[in-house]
Amino acid sequence: MNIFEEMVKAEKSFKAYAVVTVVNNNGLGTANPGKKMIMYADGMIVGTIGGGPFEFECMKIVKGMIAKGKTTEIINYSGVDLLVEVYDPVNTLVVVGGGHVGNCLLKTAKLLPFATILIDDRDEGLITESRELADHYIKCTNYEEAILSDEVPDGAYYFCAAWNHDFDAQGLKGALQKKPKYVGMVGSREKKDTLFGMLRDQGVTEEELDTIYTPVGLDIADGTPAEIAFAILAEILMVKNGGTGNNCKDIKNKFLSSSCDSMVE
Repeated sequence: MNIFEEMVKAEKSFKAYAVVTVVNNNGLGTANPGKKMIMYADGMIVGTIGGGPFEFECMKIVKGMIAKGKTTEIINYSGVDLLVEVYDPVNTLVVVGGGHVGNCLLKTAKLLPFATILIDDRDEGLITESRELADHYIKCTNYEEAILSDEVPDGAYYFCAAWNHDFDAQGLKGALQKKPKYVGMVGSREKKDTLFGMLRDQGVTEEELDTIYTPVGLDIADGTPAEIAFAILAEILMVKNGGTGNNCKDIKNKFLSSSCDSMVE
């Protein structure tokens, strides 16, 4: 097994995983130092650290560690020292609709540490560039079902701009069920009222609807797709990093900790 190739595959899976390495063995079975295994949160493994009951019991421990989040620890089980490195999935941006704004958002997201997923139902020839920009593409017939699939991780950031209002409603409803960190949608007040009414009829609560950012983005764009995309990502970063959206120069006592002053040239 090429562990580095497998780690690249693991990163592209958008799932939490752990790399387990045998560091030292005081004589137990075939758990030889240097053996490696990748384990995912769902229990799937690639590689081996020795097999048999020993590996099975270690998997239980590692699964619990993955559930707790990113960490690097050395554990000991039955006289075998194991280095366990748990990796959380990267921030994931799900773009529902690869139209003008969605396309610009995918381009702009390349500048930031986001993995991108594009979901669209249209003929693939109509969204060729958007498909190529996305790290992962899901061709769908129903947006809610696509978002609820295992291909989309919990805790992602969502932007909805499908070509049909019904499809945006499907996207919003799916996103709200996946523990989203952010849900935004392009739309006028009229569109918002219409779609929110549809979602209420489908059982979506007012509390859930209040979490949706629409109209989307910070008030900095001129209305062109490229600037709207920057405004959306600025809003996503504000949510991600607990920012205020204010000018750094207007925030008192923030000179030492501000992201504006911590950039490395």
